[in-house]
Amino acid sequence: MSENSPQEPQEPAEPRAPVREYARLSSMGFEFSASVALLGWLGWLLDGFFGLQEQFPAFLLVGVFLGVGLGIYRLQLKLGSRSTQDSSPPEDSDS
Repeated sequence: MSENSPQEPQEPAEPRAPVREYARLSSMGFEFSASVALLGWLGWLLDGFFGLQEQFPAFLLVGVFLGVGLGIYRLQLKLGSRSTQDSSPPEDSDS
């Protein structure tokens, strides 16, 4: 090649990194809200099955609280695994 030929433009190392991060965080938010909605809905169905909807929606409340707990647990797992991957030192292969 001659020195006068145009150089190809250099692309960033990972041009879609912000899009991937946005998608990852959006999926975590969707997973959290889906767990609360699904377990709350199942509790509402159980309240209807046992005839508790007019008195006290016990299963609905239990379902919502379990959904929030499960959602927080899943967020902690995903965010915790991400932070340990970012901060872990490179492994040494001298063994």
